Amino acid sequence: MNILLIIVALVGCGVWLLYTTRDLIRLGLSSYKWAVTEGTIVDSCDDSFTSPGINNTMTGVVPVLYKEVAHVYEYVVDGRTYRSSTFCFGGHLDKAGAACLIGTKVSVYYDPKRPEVAVLKRGVQFGAIFGLVPIGTAILLAFLVFRNR
Repeated sequence: MNILLIIVALVGCGVWLLYTTRDLIRLGLSSYKWAVTEGTIVDSCDDSFTSPGINNTMTGVVPVLYKEVAHVYEYVVDGRTYRSSTFCFGGHLDKAGAACLIGTKVSVYYDPKRPEVAVLKRGVQFGAIFGLVPIGTAILLAFLVFRNR
């Protein structure tokens, strides 16, 4: 009975995670069909934050610094200039590696129907579909437990 409760909890957690990131998943999938133009990094700022977490000493919950840099970029579509700061449609870890100097030329993927919606890294990122991990774990656990019954 306890194992069934764990499986249900894992599936429920995974479904909830996928539900909360459904817009990121939708935008990430649609971004594969978006147009591309050249943009320029016009501003950069440190968006690092501290949050409770587990550090490498595994001594319990401690403040952990999460490094993140936010970039503002400009791009032109049909003679109109737009600004955006969306790096990708994913979680914090998907954005953590973004590092560009001001003035750097970048490829900007934008929605042709709504050119103000743009991203530097198109596609669905792992942070947006992390909910598949607990669901996959539940399926594997169910398979291992119930295969010999």
